[in-house]
Amino acid sequence: MKLKNASPLIVVSILGIISIILPVFILGNLKPYESPLFPLLRTGIEGISKYSFLFLLLSGFIVKLFSDAPSWKIGLMSMVLFPLAAICEMIADPTSHTMFPFEFIGYALYTIPALAGAYTSQLIKSFVKAATRYFKK
Repeated sequence: MKLKNASPLIVVSILGIISIILPVFILGNLKPYESPLFPLLRTGIEGISKYSFLFLLLSGFIVKLFSDAPSWKIGLMSMVLFPLAAICEMIADPTSHTMFPFEFIGYALYTIPALAGAYTSQLIKSFVKAATRYFKK
């Protein structure tokens, strides 16, 4: 991996966490869940909302708009910290994630909004680039 692509991927990982946690504060009426290490993350995942998906979409769009990182990496990195957090919780309390394979499939599905945002941004960038090339002639 090129070092110039590392920082956008780190940024999108952090934005992925924020995209899931921020609606917990926006909605306010979500039932708080207990968790061995990360109760706020669990509350965000259990109470996932349209705001979470919107924030993930915007995260992928904005990061791709300002970077040359591949769109598929942006999508995957938007949710990479969630399986890592789940593994840490399973180490801390082996009974906490009894359905973890399905949980990881859910995390894979949650990459779709960030992927869609990144590919949309890539498409818009290519149209703008083609239009500027066309009008320069």
